[in-house]
Amino acid sequence: MTRRSGVLVLSGALLLTSCATTEEPDPTEAPAESTAEAEANGSPRLIAAAQAGLGRASSFGFTEAGFVTAEVAESYRDLLEGNSLAGEDPDVEVTPASCAEPLAAVDFSPLLLGQDTVRADFFAESFSGAGSLELAELADDQDAEQVQAHRDNVRQLLESCADTEFTLDGIDYELSITEPEIESSQERSISYSWERTGEGTTFAQILFTQVNDDIIMVSFTGGEEAASAEFTSIAEAISAETAAALEETP
Repeated sequence: MTRRSGVLVLSGALLLTSCATTEEPDPTEAPAESTAEAEANGSPRLIAAAQAGLGRASSFGFTEAGFVTAEVAESYRDLLEGNSLAGEDPDVEVTPASCAEPLAAVDFSPLLLGQDTVRADFFAESFSGAGSLELAELADDQDAEQVQAHRDNVRQLLESCADTEFTLDGIDYELSITEPEIESSQERSISYSWERTGEGTTFAQILFTQVNDDIIMVSFTGGEEAASAEFTSIAEAISAETAAALEETP
C-alpha cells in the first residue's frame, strides 16, 4: 500500500489537539496497514462489514485501503484519552467560552467503545486527504451513554457553536461547524462538517450512525471536497453498505 504520511485521518477527532501537539508521537503519521501486511484488529463480523463498506468506497475511486492493526488502534485510543482538552488545558482559549467543553469532547472515536472495534482508512488519487471507516459493537450501558453524550455534544455545537475561535500554542484558529443535509434517519444518524483556518485550512465531514448495538462512523478529512455535498452522499452510501452487512450477520 502506498505510504500516505502526514494525513489527518482521525475522522475529525483530535479537532483541537491535532493542531498543536508536537511532543507526542502522532499515530496518523503511520499508514494504515492492509490485511496482506498485518492482521486487522476486530472480530470477523466487523471486519467483513468494513470490507463491504470499503468495497462501496472503491466504487467512488477510493481504491487504496487498509485496516489498522491492534497496536495502531491502541495508539489512537491513547492519543484520544490522553489529550482531551474539554476545558482543562489553560493554554486553550475558546470563544465563546461555553463552547470549550463540547468542542473538546467531540474528539470521539468508536475505537473508545467496547472490546470489539475495527478501523480502516481509504484514499483516492483525486482527493488530497483521507477517509476512514470505524465500527464498534456496544458492550454495555456505559458505551450507550458515551454514544448519547457524543450525540449531545455534536448537537450543542451545531446549535450554539457554529462559529468559534480558539488560540492554541500561540496560533489563532477559526472554526465553522455546519450540518450537512442527509437522507438517513435523524434517529439513527447525526452528521457534521467543519472548516478550520489557522495555519492553512482543513476541512472534515463526519457521519455517525447507530444500527441496533453497532456504531458506524464514516469520515473525510483534508481538502475542500471533504465537506462537500458530494462527499455527504459518498459517506451515506458507504455507511448504508456497511449497515446492510452488519444486519445480515447479527
